[in-house]
Amino acid sequence: MPRYIVDGFVFHVNIMKGNPPMIYLRCLEYKRLGCHARAVIPYDGSIQDIKVNKPHNHPPDFAAEEKIIFMRELKEVMLKNPQISSRTVYQTLAEMYPNAAKETPFELIRHKMNRWKREQE
Repeated sequence: MPRYIVDGFVFHVNIMKGNPPMIYLRCLEYKRLGCHARAVIPYDGSIQDIKVNKPHNHPPDFAAEEKIIFMRELKEVMLKNPQISSRTVYQTLAEMYPNAAKETPFELIRHKMNRWKREQE
């Protein structure tokens, strides 16, 4: 799912509609924290064109981009190299993304990593 990061806040695509088409975004913390922040961006617009319509009810997460990349890399490596242990993959990438690893400990992500590995078998 495409994500947009604006000033430490993560948005995901909620709906796309209109003429000209607009992409309506919702805060990633909508379910977890009940954040009702919304934003809109033209279909062919860039991140600079995002307009936030409602404020957030939580502080920004300046490590958000690193966490997204960390998770994407973990999945990629697990899918390409299912023979390598989950812990080894995690520890290797944790050195590259220490802030993300600190907020996403191995025990929290271990089951998901093993599921990714099983998908390849």
